[in-house]
Amino acid sequence: MIKVVVGDENPKYIELISRELKHELEISVLGTASNPNELIKIIGQEQPDIVVLDFMHPVETGISVVQRILKKQPLTQILVISDIENDQFVGELLNIGVAYYMIKPFQVLDLIERLKFIHNYYSSMLDLFYIRDRRAIQQFLVNCFAELGIPPNYKGHRYLMDAILLVSQDDSWLNGITKRLYPAVARGNRTTASHVERSIRYAIDTAWAKGDFNQLQKLFPYAIDPARGKPTNAAFIAKMADIINLRFSR
Repeated sequence: MIKVVVGDENPKYIELISRELKHELEISVLGTASNPNELIKIIGQEQPDIVVLDFMHPVETGISVVQRILKKQPLTQILVISDIENDQFVGELLNIGVAYYMIKPFQVLDLIERLKFIHNYYSSMLDLFYIRDRRAIQQFLVNCFAELGIPPNYKGHRYLMDAILLVSQDDSWLNGITKRLYPAVARGNRTTASHVERSIRYAIDTAWAKGDFNQLQKLFPYAIDPARGKPTNAAFIAKMADIINLRFSR
């Protein structure tokens, strides 16, 4: 059962989302709040798996709320929903440890799929080591992608992060990158394996076309495909997973 708390300054919006979520047998809505202080109080009482929240106007307030929740409940995942479409803003949320960002408006079915993926991803696919350090790992990847020239608004950014974290936990995913890894990432993002593959390839192509070549050479000195001048999807994912495991070794 996925334990969820919902926070939004619009009570009618909270009611709409909560009503739809309560139809899902795998999801239990433990509480709702229309102001940040009430939300944080409920989170402390209920210890949810995931918090769905907005409160992003003004942005400073939203960031502060997220930081307070993460400080108080470091293992609780946060899914931010907002109408703000700004790469820097999204990047900052990912940097401080938000699990996912969804732009309003969206289909509730998409929210449900993302809640299930976040829960499965952090409770089943990653062990306690990665749950404990996942914010540092996530921030490290976001910083690396920024240096490599892969912006956070690219779908390949999200897919790469999912794939790299899976492979860093279990490198056997690389034995079936087309038949296992891409489909696993696709299921969590409500898309197709072919779309995941294309988006990751496009993100890597963009890095090699527009990114800092010195940084690329530094991170991938032996992961270059001689025929293409850049690493394959598998080589990129494998190299980043190795970097994570070396940097965040037990």
